[in-house]
This record gives sequence, structure tokens and C-alpha cells, in this order.
Amino acid sequence: MNVLLITTDQHKATTLGAYGDPLEATPALDRLARAGTTYTRCRTQNPFCQPSRATILTGTHPSTHGVLRNGIDLPDEAVEESIATRFALAGHATALLGKGHFASYFPDYPTGKVEAVVDSALVPPEWHGPYLGFEHAEMVTDVHNIRVARGAGEWSWGFGPPPFGLHYARYLFRDGRERGVERLRLMQPEATGRKWDLTQTWKNQVDEEDHPTTWIADRAIDWLRHVDRPFFAWVSFADPHHPFDPPRPWCDRYDPADMRPVLPDTHPEEFEGKPPMHEAWTRGFRDSPFEWANPGWTQFSQQEQLTILAGYYGMIAQIDDNVGRILEALELLDLADDTVVAFTADHGDYMGDHQMMLKGPIHYEGLVRVPLLVRGPGFEPGAVVDDPVGTIDLAPTFLEASGVGIPDELEGQSLLNGAREHVLTEDDTITGAIQLRTLTTRNWRITRDLNNDAGGELYDLDDDPGELVNRWRDPACEAERSDLLATLDDIMRHDLGRELPQVGLAG
Repeated sequence: MNVLLITTDQHKATTLGAYGDPLEATPALDRLARAGTTYTRCRTQNPFCQPSRATILTGTHPSTHGVLRNGIDLPDEAVEESIATRFALAGHATALLGKGHFASYFPDYPTGKVEAVVDSALVPPEWHGPYLGFEHAEMVTDVHNIRVARGAGEWSWGFGPPPFGLHYARYLFRDGRERGVERLRLMQPEATGRKWDLTQTWKNQVDEEDHPTTWIADRAIDWLRHVDRPFFAWVSFADPHHPFDPPRPWCDRYDPADMRPVLPDTHPEEFEGKPPMHEAWTRGFRDSPFEWANPGWTQFSQQEQLTILAGYYGMIAQIDDNVGRILEALELLDLADDTVVAFTADHGDYMGDHQMMLKGPIHYEGLVRVPLLVRGPGFEPGAVVDDPVGTIDLAPTFLEASGVGIPDELEGQSLLNGAREHVLTEDDTITGAIQLRTLTTRNWRITRDLNNDAGGELYDLDDDPGELVNRWRDPACEAERSDLLATLDDIMRHDLGRELPQVGLAG
């Protein structure tokens, strides 16, 4: 049995038609949902890219694999724990196509990791793996922060010209430096006559064929055409992560005037009884000198908000179109019936929920809930599972579906054996000042800060799906709080507490 994992980056679950969205941005994914099983309560094990991706690859929690936050590299010995390695040892072809982000793009010093921009210059053009157990690798490095200084052709941020960058960078420069620089300039807001601002939204002027989303799908289809044995392939799209800059025709797919305003999940006592950082995060950091600062949703006018939404949905529609191309290739290559196909994301995006956008250390559903669709033997077409599951469950699921043994050290549970009672999400800030542990059941969400015994969060997801009212101190919910805390404490006793060194910026 083959396994094809397709992931996106920072993709809010409720933007899919399969999850109730009316904008029809995801027809291919909706067809996948109808042909397989939809999991409505899938949670990421960490709301940031690197820890979440490391969990998908290893089938263990961040506190076990050690990548507690962005900027920490997955250790070299993780190759032995990688599900790609386990598939390869069982005789499968393995491939990583697209965004890896298992190492920091911008470390403070050379780390020897191929994904680090400074080290990528040492990677020969003919290199295509192996990498972390994947026999074949064709990757994009940081495509979210490409910044070309005006005039000089020098890079102030991003991967720069070859020899820096990996396969996608070399593709952009395939016909020389001048054309490569021009393609990168077309990706900048300045190409539209605008300056970079914290809406991080513009119409990308690069040709669609040169956009990373198209390139990733092209590489996946080409690899599938040539694979000659059972396989495990991870196709990893880098979008719809900010900036929200789809190319044509996708940048014109949605008119901001036609977008639905995000109704604020709020009431007069929105922040009453919640940790102080909640209100602070809604204000955001619009005046920050850093381009990657996290703005609050209410810092934007409604027109700006609608423009952001139109750009976000345009990226999602572009991804969906390319997912459709990949699934069509499976059919044409007569691989579909022998392939388990799974679609998910590393984490979500607030995208207006609770007056916030992007991501942060607050575990609202928009951020920690991710889409999960699985098609293949053992997954009932059209079925909907409302019990909690996690992206940590993908590794054992894939191994079981392919007849490869599930090692004891994996901490997830195969979806073929039913859903679990609860899911753990971990979140450790760079300073260590905040260490959040969230336990989610079908009906409840409880969040604890390990460094603060004064309070926490408790939400009744049945009566309060918007997570507006914190029930932590509600006497009527004391039994639920005590039971959930006891379960969380029991899980924590098995927490290995491994922490690896910070090597660079979040990118």
C-alpha cells in the first residue's frame, strides 16, 4: 500500500467546504472528503511550524523529540525515528517534495543543515537526498520572507541566488541570474507599486508556473510518474502562510467586496477571566520595526481585513487546484486504488477569530484545529468523525495501513483503531516564560501554563464553541476541571521534558 501525505502551512480548517465554508475555494479537497473520512476535531500538537512538522515526521510529542518551538533543529539522530526511515527499511520509495522546515532557515551560526540558507551554499546542485529518511528530496527553503533590496540586487532576507537556497531557488534561476532576480522582484509588493505593510497582502506578479505552489505540485507529479515500487511521499505546500500573495489568476479569484467580514467572537466581557496576554495579543504589534511582527486583527480597517481574507482564500484556491492535479495524476497512473491519501496542515491561523490573526501562544480553535481528510482502505467514504484526533496519529496510521510495524516508541494512535479520548497540544515560548499544555476532548478544552499556578482556561466546546467564556473558576464546572487536570497531570508524568538548543530565528 502506498501513502501520500499532502500538507499545507497555517491553514485554518474552516476554510474548506468540507468543514462548512460556503466560498467554494476547495472543490478538490471536498471531493477527497466525500471519497474518504473527515475528522472534524483534529488538533496539532504544537501551533508552530517546526515542532508540528517534527511531530508528524516522528510520531512523538515536541517534549519527546525536543523541538519545542521554532528555531530548534530536529537532531540528526531523528533520522532513525523518522517514519520515512521506517518506510524505506520496509522497501518503500520515500520522497519529501516541498517545504521541510525541520531546521532553522536563519541560524545564528552554520549548523550543517541543508535547509539553513548559509549552509545550503555547500549543497551540490545534483543533491536530491537522502534527508531525514527520505531517499529523495526536492525542497523549498524560506519562501515567506523573500526580500530583495532595491537597486543593488542584494538580499536583505530570504534565500538569495544560487548557490544559496535549494531546489526551488535553483529553478527560479534556471536561465541565469538576471532572470532569477527579476522573478524574485516580481514576488515583492513593490512590483505592484505598494510597500510592505503589516497586512502582508498583495497580488504576486510572478508567473503562476514560477510560484512555489505550482512548482511543488509539478515536482510531486513528476516523481509519481517515475516511482516503481510502493511509496511514502510527503507533498508539503508552503502556503497559505503569510504573506497573503497569490499570483494570477488566484489573486483575482475573490473580490474583497464579496468577502464575508469576520464577525468578532466577542462579547462585552471577552477578556474577563482570561490571561492578560489575550488582550495584549489582539492589539498586536503594528508599530513594530520588524516585518514579521504579529498584528492584531482590529488594528486593520474593515477594508484591510477583507483584502487579507481575499488574499488568504486566493492562496487556498490555488493550493486546491494543485491538489486536484496531484490526485488526477494518481488516477491516470493507476495508483489511486492502492494509495492512502491524507490531507492536513501543520497548524491553523486565527484569521480574525478573537480579534487576532496569524498565530501565537493562545490555543483557540482557529489555530490548533487543523483539517484532516483521509481516503483509502479502512477509511469509510463520506464518514465524519467528531472524536478528537491529532496529527501525531498520522505516523502510526500510515505504518499500519501499509503493513509496516508500529514501534512502541510512537506516541500517537492509529486512526484505523478508532479515535482517542483526548489530544495534547504543547507550546513553549522562546524565553520559557510561558509553557502551555492544552488537553482537548470531544466536549472540553483545558489549558494550563506550567509556570503559572494562578489560573488557566476551561471551555465547554458544546455550549461555547467560540471559546468566549472561561469556565476555569466556575463552580458548576469544578468536576470537569478536576478530572481534566488529573488527566493532564498523568500525561505530564510521562513527559520526557527534552529540550534542544535554540540555534536561530523562527524562520
